Amino acid sequence: MFSVLTLLLVAPASASSHREAPAISLDPSADLTDFYAFLDPNDSSKVVFILNVNPLSAPGGGPNFHRFDDNVLYSINIDNEGDGEEDIVFNVRFETTYTTDAFGFNTFIYNIGDVATRSNVYQQQTYTVTRVDDGVSSTILASGEVAPANVGTQSGSNLGGYDPESSAGGTITTNYIETSGNYKFFAGPRQEGFYVDLERTFDLLNLVGNDGTSNKNTLLGYNTHSFAIELPVTGVTKDGLAATSANSNSIIATWTTTSRQAVTVRRPGEDDKQRGAWVQVSRLGNPLVNEVVIPTIEKDVFNGAHPRDDLQFLSYVQTSLLGAYMNVVLGTSCPTSYDAGLGIGGREDLILAFLTGHPALGTMPDGYALGGAIPGEAGKTFGAFEALRVNLEGDGFGQWPDGRSVENDVVDVALGAVCGGLASSGEGFALTDGVDDTGLTYLSSFPFLGDPWAGDDHPTGGHDEL
Repeated sequence: MFSVLTLLLVAPASASSHREAPAISLDPSADLTDFYAFLDPNDSSKVVFILNVNPLSAPGGGPNFHRFDDNVLYSINIDNEGDGEEDIVFNVRFETTYTTDAFGFNTFIYNIGDVATRSNVYQQQTYTVTRVDDGVSSTILASGEVAPANVGTQSGSNLGGYDPESSAGGTITTNYIETSGNYKFFAGPRQEGFYVDLERTFDLLNLVGNDGTSNKNTLLGYNTHSFAIELPVTGVTKDGLAATSANSNSIIATWTTTSRQAVTVRRPGEDDKQRGAWVQVSRLGNPLVNEVVIPTIEKDVFNGAHPRDDLQFLSYVQTSLLGAYMNVVLGTSCPTSYDAGLGIGGREDLILAFLTGHPALGTMPDGYALGGAIPGEAGKTFGAFEALRVNLEGDGFGQWPDGRSVENDVVDVALGAVCGGLASSGEGFALTDGVDDTGLTYLSSFPFLGDPWAGDDHPTGGHDEL
């Protein structure tokens, strides 16, 4: 059995996209950790997007529990043409307010009483969602309230308000789902749904403990912050019609970004002032790309880059350094750059999977060719760029890299793809890191990620007991 620990020989990372680059590792509220995009399993006419920030959030992180940052612009970008330019952007801004406690005092604590009662929470956040089409038309879609932290059992939030062990979730989750027209929105803390053994990853590739125990999910028990949106598929296709290959509108490319204003003015005794143009500080499409494809010296560059400029990173996809490390350390036979016998030159299999969409996975539009004209879009050409592709018609692979659902084991898929699974070579998809989602809860309906763990009642996934 092979381990995802090998992935981290390439670059210091801690999960799907947690703390993956030097600069963003110092900025958790803007650190995009996971991005999900998939058809609603309960209604395939709806598509869901979820972005996560605040990696490795300990549930009991008071008195200032983890939250979204009022000074960050959170964006979900959608290209429905294939030219690497965003056609639809959902922008989210947050605002934090503080109120006096039940006795009229300005307080240091987060709440008095059950957090399921909104007036009991003294640090509250609201959000506004804006849709921008073609960079011109801007529409405010909704405003809502951010769900509270799961402070702990004394605060009542683990007594029905939140239910981290239920696939239905608790009443807090339900009460904080905002519906506006054909849209649904949710913002707030969620369980960390990504699974990997981090402790052994950084313990010199300690694949199996001295007592022979196997890997485990050491992220179990942590939370994250999620913003989720659900809308009809017709709301993201380029012509506003149902997704069909005949209309050439069945596939979208999507990625999420966070941005900060260019200038921070800091004066003693005053709140910081943010000024200037928005500057992108984090970016995430496919999981694990900035961790195991982009070298450390380029990671901050990638986080600030626009997909239209991704050819600057092409060499890192064409030659798989990860595959080479796996061969040296684990003795695998993964293709790295060229194998005449397999017809692989420059790892075109990975280029298809991550940069253009893969025909065999249903994530590349029929009849499209790299550099060729895009049907119905005068002057636009089909490009290669890193983004998460989703087959909106439901005729694709059905899991990452055709979209990404919350429970997908992306580590195993990434290991298999790097080791030639898409080219029928090497060990391919027989590889696994030995970690599954045992102990995690995913909801059966929107917003799909499980309720957050409580500050004084949550599992631990570490090896402390060994």
